[in-house]
Amino acid sequence: MSEAPSGARPGVPALTTNGLPALTDDAASATASPARGKEMKNTLLHKLRPPSLTHVWDFWHDRQDRVPKPAGAGCEQQPQAGEDESSNYEDRLVLLHSITDVSQFWKVHNNFDLAKLKLRDTIHLFHHSVKPVWEDPRNVKGGAWTFRVPKDKAAWFWREICMLAIGEALQGAVDNSNKRLTFIDDICGISYSVRFNSILITIWNRDCENQEGIDRLKQTVLESLPDELQLPERSYYYKKHSEHAGFRNPS
Repeated sequence: MSEAPSGARPGVPALTTNGLPALTDDAASATASPARGKEMKNTLLHKLRPPSLTHVWDFWHDRQDRVPKPAGAGCEQQPQAGEDESSNYEDRLVLLHSITDVSQFWKVHNNFDLAKLKLRDTIHLFHHSVKPVWEDPRNVKGGAWTFRVPKDKAAWFWREICMLAIGEALQGAVDNSNKRLTFIDDICGISYSVRFNSILITIWNRDCENQEGIDRLKQTVLESLPDELQLPERSYYYKKHSEHAGFRNPS
């Protein structure tokens, strides 16, 4: 058995002349070997990666002036969330990006200028594979809270709702498994729609019969917003998708 260096105690790392602990054989080997050093770097970078989100989310853009497909060439005409008029809504949808972690969310969010959205344009942040249309199979029996937000506060309000969505706080609000009436409820997505005097920010849930979840969803939003973003009660409402005049039951 080799003896400890002079002046060192067993189990205590030896010190260099500048008072720092001496490198172990493994550490010294790693720094001397480019391959080992690269492996150590990759391991550290992997550990520093932003954590994955619980769900994959898709950013969509509905541009009002996008040219629709010719008649008979595509989807059924559908109105926007919160509107009762009909147009080739699904034809106007374009998938912008899918996000799996917080870093990707901020990359898209910070590079999308909300101020450049035109009147009646909408952006959506939805669970992956769920289209932001009422008749999507995961939306058809649901509804949405709509918040009419002043334009000067809309970007801030939207950011807060996005954080509640990807952080699963909205999901937690509707997740009352003991009282679900139809099926497992969940948050389908959120929307930001430009209107003349305000911005409509909408939160879609899957089960319009889950009244407790619907009430808790509103409570969660209002309790999470700072005082500057609180809205008068007349500025928000819940509505079933099937109650819109433009809703077309898939059955």
